[in-house]
Amino acid sequence: MRTKNSRIRRVCAAACTVPLLLLGGAATAIAVPATATAASTSVTRSVQQSTPDEILALVNAEREKAGCEPLTVDPRLAAAAQAHADDMAANGLTAHTGSDGSSDLSRMEKAGYSPAGPSSENVSGPGHASSKSHVDGWMASTRGHRAAILNCTYKQTGIGTNGEYAVQLFAVQSR
Repeated sequence: MRTKNSRIRRVCAAACTVPLLLLGGAATAIAVPATATAASTSVTRSVQQSTPDEILALVNAEREKAGCEPLTVDPRLAAAAQAHADDMAANGLTAHTGSDGSSDLSRMEKAGYSPAGPSSENVSGPGHASSKSHVDGWMASTRGHRAAILNCTYKQTGIGTNGEYAVQLFAVQSR
């Protein structure tokens, strides 16, 4: 019986591996439905999942060009950012105010982080299909997103992503 089970496992593993090898990099893209708000039609497009590490690398590259030190990740800020990215995705909103009325500061404090100075938050939603697209959008912004990225007084960050949603928190340090 043991031999038969291990043979079945090997056959199943091979059957699952071959399609993945044939798909190659296509497995990294996921289909996300995008629903138009003014119409009842929907379209499906391919979206590369953004990751906090990719966003951090892109943001730190922009900071380096401006002569700023790289940001370091604080796990409490990361938890607060991820919670807000999840909330935005679940409720279809792109805003600094959470669906429960929370602010970036209240989310930081709920995660156990008390900024010792100024803090900022960048949010991004549908229309940005990659980490680069989120950061490019923030860098092109005239509403403070670029300024937050290039503020050399910020030393810590936390980043959360969920589908086409991304949140980045910035702070000097925790008290």
